[in-house]
Amino acid sequence: MKAAMLTVCLVLFSASLPRAESLPNLKNQAEWGDKEKKEFLGFLKSNQPIPAGLVKQIAAGDSGRQAPRKARYASLALATDTMILDTGGGRTTTETTTLGPKLLAGGHIFSWVRYYAGLKYNRIGQEKLDGTKAHLSHVEVPLGLELALIPLGTPHTRYFLLRGGVSEHYFSGDAKKSEFKAPLLGWRPAWNLGLGYEWQFDNSNWRFHSLAEGYRSFSGGGTRFYGIGLTSGFVYTF
Repeated sequence: MKAAMLTVCLVLFSASLPRAESLPNLKNQAEWGDKEKKEFLGFLKSNQPIPAGLVKQIAAGDSGRQAPRKARYASLALATDTMILDTGGGRTTTETTTLGPKLLAGGHIFSWVRYYAGLKYNRIGQEKLDGTKAHLSHVEVPLGLELALIPLGTPHTRYFLLRGGVSEHYFSGDAKKSEFKAPLLGWRPAWNLGLGYEWQFDNSNWRFHSLAEGYRSFSGGGTRFYGIGLTSGFVYTF
């Protein structure tokens, strides 16, 4: 009788002690499921010593974590320019282009440095030797970099844009070069510069920007020209 009572007391006493968590099989850690992971966490919380040499680091396979992809964007805007042509002898003429679309696509090199390339189209008039005006198609292909500079004390969704790059301008129409004193027809390289402001809509991939942009043709053969205009449009980041 005394032996039976002693046995019962020992059982009750052992049941009252904190239950020791069993150590899961550490040889197949790469195949662990939720059950094995919970067992291992319970073992760690039990403050029991881990047998030396059994815990290993599992190397990441081909499906391991990849570097985050840098954001890209597309921009659609409307632009208009005032172009000044050098007609020789220190004289110039001023022409205004029509309102036309400007499409840019680019991406981020750093968080505040972006690259872009695109296409712009509008029309411009140029006076001919006979006093009439020819209406020319004007295509611009810009390529360059832009900086997104956040002023101190302003939200990170508001910043100044500074663009710089080069562009090719192509003028075409029904007229011939011999009909102009300083013909624009053909391809003309130029450099570009722009300054503007851009802001992002709250909790959205959409942004809106407005810039003053200018360009100037390179020195060399052909008619010299420079222009300045306004660009306003929307940007979508993906």
